[in-house]
Amino acid sequence: MQFKAGSSSIPNFFRIMKRQFTETEWHVIKSMNNEWMQLDMFHRHWALKESFLKAIGVGIGFNLQRIEFNVSPLQMEVGKVYNETQMLLDGEKEEEWTFEETRIDDYHHIAVALGKQEGFGQQHIDVCSMQPHRAQFTLLTFEDLVAPGIPITSEDSAYWDNFCSKQESPMKQSSDSR
Repeated sequence: MQFKAGSSSIPNFFRIMKRQFTETEWHVIKSMNNEWMQLDMFHRHWALKESFLKAIGVGIGFNLQRIEFNVSPLQMEVGKVYNETQMLLDGEKEEEWTFEETRIDDYHHIAVALGKQEGFGQQHIDVCSMQPHRAQFTLLTFEDLVAPGIPITSEDSAYWDNFCSKQESPMKQSSDSR
């Protein structure tokens, strides 16, 4: 099977992205049974790294090899929240950080970083103690998101009828129609 991100294959994608991971992380990613499982583990590690960067308020300019994740367990069940994954920063285990992870389906990972932001140019906030009874992740539908919305203008049925009467894709103009 081919992975299409533009015209790239999974091996080419991995060749480009390998520099964003430590050797230990890369070993875990590549130890998965096939390319699709490797890609899945890649996405899990990427979600973890991204959650940490967002939590400390820095951009992707941060050297991602400074952070290393020891994921646990290796396989996660859809809908179950895990917090066993450990992070090392500059080779030192970070006891102050917890990473909550879940899979919302077979293709999507979610990771949330919870910890102290001290030492990253932010004010000291202990996120874990602020929310002692955190809720589980909830999968929202489009309807859930728009239900509390209030329209800013009244409904114009003529606009909708006009929109629906349009062709699915623009017609190519022929040179004869000029």
